[in-house]
Amino acid sequence: MHLSKKPEERKNIPMKRSLSLFLATLLVLSFSIGVLAEDKGFITPPTEWDETYDVVVVGGGFSGLAAAYASHMAGANTVLIEKMPFVGGNSIINGGVYAAYTSKLQMAEKLGLTPDTPEKHIEDTILGGDSFSDPKLVEQFVYGSPVMLDLLLDNGLKVREALSRPGGHYGYRTHTTESQCGCDIIVTQYEMVKKENIPVQLNTKMVYIYREKPFDGRVLGIKVQTKEGTKNIRALNGVVLATGGFAANPEMRQTYVPWITPETPTTNQPCATGEGIRLAQQVGANTLHMSYIQLYPFADPNNGRLDRVAVIPFSGPSFGIVYVDINGNRYVNEGERRDVCSMAAINSGGFPTFAIFNEEMAGLFTTKEDLEWGMARNRVYKADTLDELVEKINAQPYKGQKINMTSESLKATLERHNEFVENGKDLDFGKRIDKGVTLPIHEGPYYAIPQWPSAHHTMGGLKITPKAEVQDIWDQVIPGLFAAGEVTGGVHGTNRLGSNAVADCLAFGKIAGEMAATGKAPKWPGMDE
Repeated sequence: MHLSKKPEERKNIPMKRSLSLFLATLLVLSFSIGVLAEDKGFITPPTEWDETYDVVVVGGGFSGLAAAYASHMAGANTVLIEKMPFVGGNSIINGGVYAAYTSKLQMAEKLGLTPDTPEKHIEDTILGGDSFSDPKLVEQFVYGSPVMLDLLLDNGLKVREALSRPGGHYGYRTHTTESQCGCDIIVTQYEMVKKENIPVQLNTKMVYIYREKPFDGRVLGIKVQTKEGTKNIRALNGVVLATGGFAANPEMRQTYVPWITPETPTTNQPCATGEGIRLAQQVGANTLHMSYIQLYPFADPNNGRLDRVAVIPFSGPSFGIVYVDINGNRYVNEGERRDVCSMAAINSGGFPTFAIFNEEMAGLFTTKEDLEWGMARNRVYKADTLDELVEKINAQPYKGQKINMTSESLKATLERHNEFVENGKDLDFGKRIDKGVTLPIHEGPYYAIPQWPSAHHTMGGLKITPKAEVQDIWDQVIPGLFAAGEVTGGVHGTNRLGSNAVADCLAFGKIAGEMAATGKAPKWPGMDE
């Protein structure tokens, strides 16, 4: 079919443009999710607009706040639109973990760890997504991540004096915010936006994207729904979509990944419904990697949420944390990627699984405050002996189910794991053991955290260039339309490495904001042209 060819390859095709556009319309709509039921067809752009700005940013999470700030600082009259009654969106419940190969803090050097490199971060990210990532997109966020972290630090963000190496990462590059919560970053970003008096419109939902012609021409602005009604907002330079993914949209998830059932819980906020993707498709935007949805393996098994406790098992593998099933047996290499850990848990034969560690190592990847917060909510169990710890594990009903772990099996598991740590080689699952960093679990007090996979991150989304420009089905740039963050695809491939999301969102948020404002992307230090 000729429509799959790029325009320059279609020069000699005897087809009138009107027919091309008609067939393109059918093709795009056939790939849309929910569009056919909601599509009102092409809406002629208004001749008079209710409001006019240079740049309109849609979405108030990591990407949107970064884009709005960057656009404004580049000299553009900018507005940020957010459908929720508060900024932060899905970002506000993020675990506050940020991957950056370096920063002004020089944390690796301070902690006596081997310094990381951008090349290794890029390699880990591409391998972590089974080489489905666009390397040019990966380079952009990896080189941009230290710049954006330093910007946050300069504006008051506090991080812990620690680095972790979560599953899939080779280097110690993951920083953690003071409260182990994305809200730390959102608060910092929002203060930056407020300081610059950038207008933010809450309870304002985008319902349509205006383009000059059906699947052709420039994006001119958006239509939004508010409590008072609808209004049309013009974007003289461009619209930035920072609307997030669709992990909280069971129908959309089911369309692309049927085995993730509607009953599967999600870590996401209710706002993560994917309409930014669908509305962009209506004006011709292309998508990719839509069938790759990540489960977070360490969520609260009772409700699927990502609370501050759920970040502890994620941060602990390099320090010696152990994951066990309902029988007290290890079931996976704790240093594996999230997708591997999730499937291993699902195939472990029981619900839920548990992260086991002791007080000696706890200080390396969590805090006393985190643990006390979890114990007060029955999310963390603490005991002086393993016998007592198993009693506490067995005493809890997990969605009405009781388990019967034995202390003998857990003791045997930990003894074997301790031997691997001391000998420097994991004979069962091949976990990487770093001498002097990965610790055995010999002495109490001991801790256990119940955990279970929950729908978390959608790797697929709008196809973009390294300059955050949204592309159409012929891979041509849609003028005036930019995107950043989880609304995009191609950055992470089949699977996202934990702590890469914030770096991705912030780096591409800045790129999208500056591109919309000036037509020029930032140049990251150390990155080749």
